[in-house]
Amino acid sequence: MGSAGEIVRTFAGLGRTGRTRDGSATSGNEVALSHIRKVRTMLTLKKLLLPVDYSQRCLSAAECVEVLAKCCVPQVTVLHVTGEGAQRDTGEIGYSSGAQGSIPRADFTAALGHLLAGLDVVFTESPGDPARGIVEYAQEHGTDLIVMPTRGHGALRRFLLGSVTAKVLHDAGCPVWTGVHTDEDQGPRKCTGIRHVACGVDLGPQSGRVLQWAADLAAAFDARLTVVHAGTQLEPVIGVVHDPEWRAHVWKATEEQLSGLLQKSGIKAETKLAPGEPAKAVAGAVGEIGADVLVIGRMPDGLLGRLRTNAYAIIRQSPRPVVSV
Repeated sequence: MGSAGEIVRTFAGLGRTGRTRDGSATSGNEVALSHIRKVRTMLTLKKLLLPVDYSQRCLSAAECVEVLAKCCVPQVTVLHVTGEGAQRDTGEIGYSSGAQGSIPRADFTAALGHLLAGLDVVFTESPGDPARGIVEYAQEHGTDLIVMPTRGHGALRRFLLGSVTAKVLHDAGCPVWTGVHTDEDQGPRKCTGIRHVACGVDLGPQSGRVLQWAADLAAAFDARLTVVHAGTQLEPVIGVVHDPEWRAHVWKATEEQLSGLLQKSGIKAETKLAPGEPAKAVAGAVGEIGADVLVIGRMPDGLLGRLRTNAYAIIRQSPRPVVSV
């Protein structure tokens, strides 16, 4: 098992020299610059933070970092917070007493180095509570995006997120990318590209900010953008109040609200209304339209914290990665 210093030296070399997919040598700058798109947007992703616990799911999160690097040349910090009582003598280090599915450090480092070859990558390690360590590091270093994997929990996967990821989502002051929440036996899903961005909005005060972030992400990748709004008021329900005419009125009024939001923001996008309980309906709509990533909002500081209840449920159920902004 290599020391932290050895890993730092390994990653430091990646910023200078890498290898192309065919194995030929090339400079790190050439690899990185080859990812820059001609489209320039307001999206700022200069500093990405990739927390790791040496599990396969973290390598899948690194694949997402590789995809994001195609629209920018970020500095990527690979952060491992050991956790109190972490085991250091087994060759496998994870949060708390060790992460399930951990990979020997040398193998993990080699695989991560291959995924992030050509990027400016720095490895750092610190003791302490993982969630707090991740949030504080992001705040102190001006991180633009935290890329977190999510972990499955078998039959309970729709009800639970990994505790570290949940705490980071709640407390982080910057956008957080979370991977697809899958059953453990399914394994993580690959992140292959961003061709279609979905943006879930509740038409509240934060919707414009969330929409702008999603639009900038879509523009950076020259991707389609679809704005999704869900609600039980859109469902067909038998009764006096929810008769077809009333539902048609509500549907039209909601469409007008979405159109007004787009017009006010100066953003062109497709729209989709999803009848039903918001989390389930948004997650279903994302799969139906074939989006590659979903952008949603979080609450500002308050008694209930930043993460909306619906947002937490959407992350659990979404068939695609979710960015909470």
